Amino acid sequence: MKDDVQVAIIGGGAMGVGLLYHLAHEGWTDTVLLEKGELTSGSTWHAAGLVPHFIGSLNMAKVHAEAPLLYDRLEQETGLSAGWHPTGAIRLALTDNEVDWFRYVQGMLDLVGVESHLISPAEILEHQPLLDVEDVKLGFWTPHDGWSDPSGSTNAMARGARQLGAEIERHTLVTDMGQLPDGRWEITTDKGQLVADHVVNAAGCYAPQLGEMVGYEVPIVSVIHQYLVTEAIPEVAALDFDLPVVRDPRASCYYRREIDGLIIGPYERAGAKTYGVDGIDWDLHFYLTPPDHDVLMPWLELAAQRIPIFANAGIRTTVSGPITHTPDSGYLMGPAPGLKNYWVCAGASIGVTQGPGAGKY
Repeated sequence: MKDDVQVAIIGGGAMGVGLLYHLAHEGWTDTVLLEKGELTSGSTWHAAGLVPHFIGSLNMAKVHAEAPLLYDRLEQETGLSAGWHPTGAIRLALTDNEVDWFRYVQGMLDLVGVESHLISPAEILEHQPLLDVEDVKLGFWTPHDGWSDPSGSTNAMARGARQLGAEIERHTLVTDMGQLPDGRWEITTDKGQLVADHVVNAAGCYAPQLGEMVGYEVPIVSVIHQYLVTEAIPEVAALDFDLPVVRDPRASCYYRREIDGLIIGPYERAGAKTYGVDGIDWDLHFYLTPPDHDVLMPWLELAAQRIPIFANAGIRTTVSGPITHTPDSGYLMGPAPGLKNYWVCAGASIGVTQGPGAGKY
């Protein structure tokens, strides 16, 4: 491990690795990423991997546009697949207000150069014939959306950074840090010390604990998110094309195909559970939390109305784990207030989508 670097990034999820990749491509290769376990072993690995363009902020639309472009070309650059599936996506509008919102977002995406279409219920069924669209007024079709394998895309970005000279130190736990009189940061790990001109807190769920080392209160709370993976469903297996990702506001769910089954991902509107508010064990890697189907039942029942074949599907597994959130749902990016040369790149609830764009910008 180097003992003196230009930048030390702490955290090896999609956000930290996305930053390492883009710093290397900007010519900053005297960098090291410190990861306490394996890459993606925090929250990234258990993400559903959805990569949407739909968002109502111009700057965030620019951020979201980067991931599909990067994931599509990473294999050619690195020889390592990013696990990118360009399925397209459809978001459903059920009210006149949502229809107006779709028109606003389409104008936003037009400014960024992202293709989108407003489509009728009949056209929705041409892309996703398994839906009940009786209550749907309009669909928002983004043909260049999709989903990626979170571990594949993160490791492909890591290889792209390494190829240019950036370094990654896995199984290296940061235990303390402090600022030297010259403004540089002295970082203590379980493998020794190093000094960095700049430090980036990209520690995801652990970002608040890392911030405590320097007296910085990071406004992030982890909340449990669950999604269900069904057993094989004959009607899905019979389709000879990949289904687009669907987002359903009535059920507060996303749906996508997973081999011959489905992934159903509800965002409960009541009873959500926080995680690790008083701290998370540093020794946890690739961990999940026990499933809680009861809190999901109102939304799963609505999901079964939207996709009737789901009602009789067997559940193969439930993935349950913490995802970071900030008070305003926007990730934290930029200089930490009151600290010199201490930066933050954390707090994304959809880091697989936002990691590449956050790193670039």
